Amino acid sequence: MSLSSTMRPLLLLFWCCLEMAAAFVSATGRGIIGHSSPTHLAGGYDATIGADPKTPIQFFTLPGNTCPYAQRTHIALNELGLPFDVTEVTGMPKPDWYLKINPRGKVPAIRVPTADYAVIYESAICNEFLCDYATSLQQQQTLLPANPFVRAKIRLLNDHCDNIFAKTQFTYLMNKDDAKDEELRVEMEEALQIYEDSLKDSKGPFLIGEDFTLADLHVFPFIQRLTITLKHWKDYDIPVEKFPKLVEWVQSCLERESVKESSMTREKTIEVYQRFVQREYSFGGLNKNK
Repeated sequence: MSLSSTMRPLLLLFWCCLEMAAAFVSATGRGIIGHSSPTHLAGGYDATIGADPKTPIQFFTLPGNTCPYAQRTHIALNELGLPFDVTEVTGMPKPDWYLKINPRGKVPAIRVPTADYAVIYESAICNEFLCDYATSLQQQQTLLPANPFVRAKIRLLNDHCDNIFAKTQFTYLMNKDDAKDEELRVEMEEALQIYEDSLKDSKGPFLIGEDFTLADLHVFPFIQRLTITLKHWKDYDIPVEKFPKLVEWVQSCLERESVKESSMTREKTIEVYQRFVQREYSFGGLNKNK
């Protein structure tokens, strides 16, 4: 057998290894305290291969800050100042490597390599974990206060968002029957009244009082999208005469660096939701139009 015929398969294997290494390096990021380092993936690339075990927290999300649920956890990470890396999960359905991390295939999810690669998912659970994790590191945090009554109030407000408010928001947005618009708007504003009342009771500027908490970051991504999408498709603004505290609260939240870093632009929000409106998207069952 000639030398060239012997070496040819080995050279081919070496070239393939170089290509794989280059692809891996280009897809790997490292985070710094309070900031993120994005990892851009093709849908099938296994981002778990070669993960740096020194990475404190891996944060899995959709590209472009498009998901309001993931934005909750993105805000929490930034508010707590915890070091983390971002992995943007692409592809539909979700790639197999991600389903091994979160069998539900949803974002957000977080993974802690230094804790035997523990995985947490569902935004509310992720965020409470992050607060407890920060506390375990002897870090002061006010997102989830120790007072059990305050914690209960936060959880009740978050439950209202998930089970009542968000449904009224997306049902109003996606409604195509003009005769039903007024009824759906009233239902949404009744759901918003809970937040106006909470701001009045707490004397603000945030839902629980002086401190920005999990209650604020839980609902804000939805109200942020409401102010953009309902203005664009329904010519609707939150009426300041009815919701003066809520309008002020929106502005206070928008000024936070954690919110700025995790938000889409107005133009990008409209672009994303244009596809939802055209497809009569269900928003995971939140759109109750028949």
